[in-house]
Amino acid sequence: MHWRDIGIDRMLIRKFIGQSSLLFSALAVALFAFGWVRVWVVKLLDMGQFQTILEQFRDYEKFAPIEFDALFTYSGRVGMTFDEPIVILCTVIWCIARGSDVVSGELGRGTLEMLLSQPISRARFMLSHAVVSIGGLIALCLALWAGMAVGVHLTTLSETIPPPSVRVPFLGFELPLTNDPPVEQTFPMSDRVDLRIYTASVFHLFAFGFFLLGLSACFSSLDRYRWRTIGAVMTVYVIQLIMYGLGKAAEPLAFLQGMSFFNCYKPQQMTSLIRDGSLWSPWSLSVPLDGGWLPPLGYPMLLLGLGVACYMIALVVFTRRDLPAPL
Repeated sequence: MHWRDIGIDRMLIRKFIGQSSLLFSALAVALFAFGWVRVWVVKLLDMGQFQTILEQFRDYEKFAPIEFDALFTYSGRVGMTFDEPIVILCTVIWCIARGSDVVSGELGRGTLEMLLSQPISRARFMLSHAVVSIGGLIALCLALWAGMAVGVHLTTLSETIPPPSVRVPFLGFELPLTNDPPVEQTFPMSDRVDLRIYTASVFHLFAFGFFLLGLSACFSSLDRYRWRTIGAVMTVYVIQLIMYGLGKAAEPLAFLQGMSFFNCYKPQQMTSLIRDGSLWSPWSLSVPLDGGWLPPLGYPMLLLGLGVACYMIALVVFTRRDLPAPL
């Protein structure tokens, strides 16, 4: 393969953008709207009323995607958006749909042979497809973030400030110092939630999707039927999800958790690191994460590395493969 074969083709870029524009528009609108509504829903729940109840379930905190203490903060509850099934589902749909289409999708439609009959190398074809898919994934992650930003800036919070009081020693009750009624205070959510703390969470979502894109492209380069490619990727996805769940549920099976790529997706822990440290805490490559064996930035970088490896395998297989004739 000559170095001149490596690059992108503008005609292919326009073709792939046209093919994916409808799916991208639907997913982008869904993620933007969900990010907005999800933030608005946060203000409807007064977690202070559930604090006593949640304290009774501290032993089951390991099954939750977020620490219980973070649930009592607005930033923690807004950060749970990145673990919502709708967000994961939209990301998975885009990545598997685009990744599976690169070879087996074109083969199934009978258009790959016609495209490759043009003066376009296979490497240029695959890289052009990857540029559109990765660019769309970045835009989807930013659409979710933008929806959250709109929600944070348009949502108003109300809190009731009780009159000043003192706790009576030995008796354990509060004694009000004045007869004034409680004061209700209204303020924008942006006073309590800084959107910059979700920068690392957005990066984790992109790394998670990039790995799925590479995995789907890898399986697509090996097969001629798109439905079989999607089935193979979903099989790996479900097996990895089961391994991750079993690793969290049972102590003797904890080693399975480290073998699952879901273990590298940690948006909630990144938010907690910023809340307890600084904005640069999730980007550290020197101090291992609590309960882990890599520094915070190591986990998304591992996903990106695996995604690049899958893309490289797909490129090598595709450039050397004897493609079947269209049916």
